[in-house]
Amino acid sequence: MNFNEHVVFDRLIKFIFGQDKLYADTKGRVKIMFRDKLYNKKISIFLLCLLLISFSNILGCGGKSPAPSGLDIQKSSGNRFPLTVTDDLGRKVTLKAEPARLISVSPSHTEILFALGLGERVVGVTKYCNYPAEAQSREIIGGFSDPNLEKIVAMKPDLVLATTDKHQNLIQGLDNAGVPVLAFSPNNIDEIMKTIMLIGQATGSVGQAEVLTASLKERIDAVIAKVKNIPEDKRPRVYYEMYYAPLMSVGPGSLMGELIEKAGGKNVAGDAKEVYPQLSEELIISRNPQVMLNTYTHGIQSVTTIEQIAHRQGWEDLSFVKSGRIYTLNADLTDRSGPRVAEALESIAQVLYPELFGKTLDGK
Repeated sequence: MNFNEHVVFDRLIKFIFGQDKLYADTKGRVKIMFRDKLYNKKISIFLLCLLLISFSNILGCGGKSPAPSGLDIQKSSGNRFPLTVTDDLGRKVTLKAEPARLISVSPSHTEILFALGLGERVVGVTKYCNYPAEAQSREIIGGFSDPNLEKIVAMKPDLVLATTDKHQNLIQGLDNAGVPVLAFSPNNIDEIMKTIMLIGQATGSVGQAEVLTASLKERIDAVIAKVKNIPEDKRPRVYYEMYYAPLMSVGPGSLMGELIEKAGGKNVAGDAKEVYPQLSEELIISRNPQVMLNTYTHGIQSVTTIEQIAHRQGWEDLSFVKSGRIYTLNADLTDRSGPRVAEALESIAQVLYPELFGKTLDGK
């Protein structure tokens, strides 16, 4: 988007007076979009005050200065509502006013809302919405697959955020109750960016969404640039294991498959016909992956350990077993289609190329 000084000063005023956390990213860093460049700076209150003084000189004492022609200065005012948003089910949902009470029935959507600085508006989440930590203090409306429709309706939300594949019955029930609900299920990085922008639009937070997506793109592009010139024959063959019995991995069209490729790896199931293919041990052994990724600390009672993987019968000669390159990733980070997608990509790039990205999963 094209920004100029008027937008910067307008949003800095909001940031200082606490109306919105417009420039706090997922790690709490202050950001400014200025002349199409994103700056990551720790700005002192003194500097902000100087900017405000400069802005007051621009406005002068005689009233408001008109915005430049063609510039849309996003404000939290009623003049952008009602608006209609089309979700991933093709449903056109009209919001009469900027929603003040938000409920999320997906951990990914919860993370988006908080990353947009809308935490104070979030009144309900699922029991799996554990990030950021503040989300755990919100009212629990049930699980991800079994949210409580009656409780949600009773909480009188202005907008509910759901998914397309798990919440069909919930969406129908909310429609019948007259509660606005939008469904999004992004499956790749581009769709995540689009979802953030649409949620930003629906909540009156377009400016925050623009800054957040620009920040994520900057980090993603930095990883891609760093591995760009690695020859194809030097890129590690990567096997990501979703399940062991049966053996399942990720193929084309999956977020994890995309992250592996963008991090400079070669997905051994990248030529599968399914998004989540079932693999044979013979195929895995024949392709001899050099790196094995998994998320076995998530959602299962009996956690599969690295030692158990390394001692599987017939796997002793696999490259990743011999080298010990078996890595357990944070599933909440890599499996959620939300604002931590750049961090997920960085964590995968880090285990594939520790010499380029650091020697530990946390980058220390």
